[in-house]
Amino acid sequence: MDIIGWLTVITIFTAIFTLIPREDLKLTLQNINRWEKNIMIFFLFILIPFLIIFPKLVYRFPFFNYFCFTNGFDPSNIAFGLFYVSFIWFILRFSRFKPKFKDEEKPIDYYFELLNEKSFDDFFKLFTKYTSPDKINDEWDSYRNIIFNPKFLNGVLIKQPTYLLQFWDKFSSEAEFQAVFRLFLENENSAYYKEIKEHWNSYSLLVDDKPFLNKVLNENIQQSIGNGILMLFSDFVARHLRGEHDKISIYNQQHYDPRIREEEGFDLPVYYHIRFIGLMYSSAIDNKIDISKLSKGYTNMQSIYSCMIAEMINNIIIIEGNEDKEYPTNYHWLISEIFSLNSNWLDSFIEEIKKDVNNSLSNSSYIVFIPFCFSLCIDELYKGFTRKKISQNFIDRMMYYNVLTDYFGYEINEVMKSSIEDKIINEIPQEHLEPILGFALNERFAISFNSFKQENFGHSNSADEVRLKRLFDLVKSKIN
Repeated sequence: MDIIGWLTVITIFTAIFTLIPREDLKLTLQNINRWEKNIMIFFLFILIPFLIIFPKLVYRFPFFNYFCFTNGFDPSNIAFGLFYVSFIWFILRFSRFKPKFKDEEKPIDYYFELLNEKSFDDFFKLFTKYTSPDKINDEWDSYRNIIFNPKFLNGVLIKQPTYLLQFWDKFSSEAEFQAVFRLFLENENSAYYKEIKEHWNSYSLLVDDKPFLNKVLNENIQQSIGNGILMLFSDFVARHLRGEHDKISIYNQQHYDPRIREEEGFDLPVYYHIRFIGLMYSSAIDNKIDISKLSKGYTNMQSIYSCMIAEMINNIIIIEGNEDKEYPTNYHWLISEIFSLNSNWLDSFIEEIKKDVNNSLSNSSYIVFIPFCFSLCIDELYKGFTRKKISQNFIDRMMYYNVLTDYFGYEINEVMKSSIEDKIINEIPQEHLEPILGFALNERFAISFNSFKQENFGHSNSADEVRLKRLFDLVKSKIN
């Protein structure tokens, strides 16, 4: 092949390379191993030109005859073969066998340049094409500034939020964790809202196909609480509820039951956060994680629900005519959901105690934690009653259906029963004691409060009579 032929071949191959986007070409060349570059330079600029002009070199320098063989390959054919192999190697490097980063050749600066110049979609395609999640995890200190770039975080949250889950355990500081988690809270289309809504009929965490909640509440629950997720929630929910103060908004409308059950409550933004907290604690109980260890330095773990209730009661404006409804406002329904979730923690822990053959849960922090959470929430209802925003009937129902049903049950153990007595029943104000117990006794045992006061327990069986006698001894000083 003469020089003209070679120029034609080189021109064709060069034209093919011009079709490769500049960014791909630059990133690939930056990341090719140094030894590969040296071999290609040797082939393209030394060996191949040498083979092309070899016939002339032999003619002028007889020494090169030693490299000639009878029936050997023509030097120009060998040169073309090497050139073609080099071309195929480049194509495979761009398409199939993409180069991995070398520690000394990370194109971080170039990524920042591309992030600022290109649309997020174009940048993200390049970034994920040439940078594997494993590499980012291994070289986190180098890549963290890209991950935490506001344009990158906001873009990936919209386009592919689960991408961030691959690096979740790297968000080790409060600032980093909260910066990422806040984005999920602030975007109503994020995986946070989507997966919580998919839990509409479950108090327990569904982990199989819920990657975000599984990552935050199952695999990394200690990290989540340790990085102040509850403080973030408290501030976020408080700001939202305070923004609703003095409004006849959707929250102050009478609650209704939709025909499509899975839609109930999800038109109320704060409901998602109530459900999330419920899933967090139920996951901790299911995973036998000690709350006292998680709550070190974060006392609002016990009061996060009661603080929500306080804000809700402060906002309640009951529309005239709705006073006697079961849920005069959506705030009332949300409060009942909080009590229902608290009740689920109690039920779950009672089930764990039943399975605890070694009695290892007898000193669990949940024995105090769960009743204390109840007591803080109920205290807010008492305050709401004095402000004429919460009815006595509402208090009676919340107490009976969420606390006293378990207290009167046959499954509860002695330690938890005593904790409920100490934290909840003993703290019932005098003015609320008779209506609360009167409602509960009638619902559970079909006896009146007056009969109870006289230690007349009706036709109760022996087991129920023991329970009633114990309750009577507990409260007799207040009712006589």
